[in-house]
Amino acid sequence: MFVLASASKARQKLLDQIALRHKVIVSDFDETQLQELDPILKVKLLAKGKADSALKKLIEENHALNTYQALLGCDSLFEFKGEIFEKPINKEQLISRWQRMSGQSGFLHTGHYLISLDNSKSDMESISQNNSCDGVVSTRIEFMNLSNFEINKYASTSEPYNCAGGFAIEGNGGLFIKKIDGCFSNVIGLSLPWLKNNLEKFGLSRLLLDR
Repeated sequence: MFVLASASKARQKLLDQIALRHKVIVSDFDETQLQELDPILKVKLLAKGKADSALKKLIEENHALNTYQALLGCDSLFEFKGEIFEKPINKEQLISRWQRMSGQSGFLHTGHYLISLDNSKSDMESISQNNSCDGVVSTRIEFMNLSNFEINKYASTSEPYNCAGGFAIEGNGGLFIKKIDGCFSNVIGLSLPWLKNNLEKFGLSRLLLDR
């Protein structure tokens, strides 16, 4: 069994897509405590924080670790001209950002922190440090030129407010994306190629396509 340290429905759907049976454990990690300004380092630290928080929950709730083989923490943010765009806090901020992003490009960064629990019998710190790997996958996104009408109409829906950068490529936001350079699933919330490669490194490829 695989553990996903995220409440993201989009990430859960990606795991369903590759038939990876999983349990969701929502992290208690306080993202506001992390004031890192470098987007790559920040998203990497956020992913680790979420993974470690979920691992702590597993241990504290006396879950038998031998029933789980791996745990993944993820976090995404959008970088636009050196600025970090996380989830928009309100409609005004979303509209302002989209007016800037229209016809421009930026990078969606997703941090991944994977912990192997296979045959783990150690304490939390030992597991996280000795049986883990991390990585950031970045995808360049180029946006269409949008009218104020289109921006306002999209801002009136609920979709963009739960997404890094204020758009969902798998939803209505996909209408506004001209092209991407890089991993598509990464823009949704996690890079499936990254996950596959690193599960294989831990000898856990058997978890994939487990229908």
